[in-house]
Amino acid sequence: MKRIIIPGPPGTGKTYHLTNHYLRKEIEQYKTPTTKIAYITFSNAATDEAKKRIDNLFPNYDIKKHFPYISTMHSLGTRQLNIDTNIKLLKDSKWKAFKNFSQICRDMSFESYINDSGVPQYKNNHMKIIEFARAKKISILDAAIELDLHHHVNVWLTEQIEADLKSYKEQTGMIEYSDMIKQFVEKDKCPPLDVVFLDEAQDLNPLQWDMFFYIESKCKRSYIAGDDDQTIYTFQGADENIFINLKGEKDPRTESRRVPRAVHKEALSILQHIDNRMIKDWKPRDADGKVFYNQTMDNIDFSTGNWMILARTNKMLDSIRNHLTSLNLRFDSKINDLLPNKLLKAYRIWIRLNEGASVGGEEAQLIYEYLSYKLKHVKRGFSEGKSLKDVDYVDLDDLRMDHGLEIFGSWEQLNIPEESKLYMKALIANGDNLFDKPRIKVSTIHSVKGEECDNVVLFTDLERVIYESARRNPNPEHRLFFVGVTRTKENLYIMQPKEEYSYGIGDPI
Repeated sequence: MKRIIIPGPPGTGKTYHLTNHYLRKEIEQYKTPTTKIAYITFSNAATDEAKKRIDNLFPNYDIKKHFPYISTMHSLGTRQLNIDTNIKLLKDSKWKAFKNFSQICRDMSFESYINDSGVPQYKNNHMKIIEFARAKKISILDAAIELDLHHHVNVWLTEQIEADLKSYKEQTGMIEYSDMIKQFVEKDKCPPLDVVFLDEAQDLNPLQWDMFFYIESKCKRSYIAGDDDQTIYTFQGADENIFINLKGEKDPRTESRRVPRAVHKEALSILQHIDNRMIKDWKPRDADGKVFYNQTMDNIDFSTGNWMILARTNKMLDSIRNHLTSLNLRFDSKINDLLPNKLLKAYRIWIRLNEGASVGGEEAQLIYEYLSYKLKHVKRGFSEGKSLKDVDYVDLDDLRMDHGLEIFGSWEQLNIPEESKLYMKALIANGDNLFDKPRIKVSTIHSVKGEECDNVVLFTDLERVIYESARRNPNPEHRLFFVGVTRTKENLYIMQPKEEYSYGIGDPI
């Protein structure tokens, strides 16, 4: 088996090289059947992006039919094991049944959220430790120590919960994401492949690496792209050492198509403080760029251009959202109650349908999810109609006849707070087209991994718990802010800390 490793700093075109060079080479030169190629990504968003790239690269191929193995590891596992995640996966309400089964955790909350890579992140510290131990393939005690939770939780109790959980799963046949990855390997469920591609390799945890190495062992060739300096999921068990120590033929990317000289210099100052990394050549884009140091956003002109405003946590973004709203500036954010962008998107799809266009099944689903309860004049017989799952394209007649859809009215009739309507009217008065993609994105740094923008505003304040963790182990925070700094193509605004707990860009913590 031949392995090619593509290391490269931000903006050097690692993903482009994977697809436009190596994937093209496999298909056109080696004549590898597309159905024998797996392209594995870390997140659902990265999978969608890969599908778009490959679809544009090979327009004569049906992406679903000819490239069936473009997916995350979890999606590939679910498919090959033929698992109905709604039934068999231990999640949501099924935790209640487990609490009734267990003698020791009935009073505990198992509340979780799904992260960008589709994995549940538990707010319960016991489950955090259990999941981390599985991902890293280490003991419960070692996991608690590594997460710095051994002084805050009863480790013995965590071990008992894990034992109860194991018994419960054995008796019910339920599984979790980590079980699925193990079963994929143990049951030898790899599809017949000749080649495997892996992007964003630095974010895999040891358990996921086991799955990848198993797939790789079935193949003639493998291509692995990543950047250890962008390892930002260590809290999920990602281990940069595995990527750093990989053996194989290296094809490094060195010239950034994104990062200008001034930002490149700032980024290099951060890298100086990471003490465990692969040494890489990295040349900036042939442009000067600018770096500004601010304490407030009052003097930043957001009137033109595209922007990212980034912070360490969602909690830290609240004041930013309030500031932009006060300026009547529209922004895209996962948490945006004032102007729900998915609602606007659903309404835009509705307008396109009325103009005679066909839309994708997923787009049509948005209409049911958002307009059906937000618009006053809606009739739906969707529950009696055909499912929109796996539907490629539908028009208005299809939705009316097969899915019982009937909607009429304008956005002013949307059943949303009056405050939101006034905000929308102010935006329109300022010349903003509500149906255009917002020019400003407000996000955590984790959520914009792999993205880029003309202008980036980066907040460097830290919460106390993160600050204390960073003092003990600064590498993860240096890597995270390195990712934030390197999202910009032109201008970088570093918001100098005002709080007691802060991260000085370019200075050791």
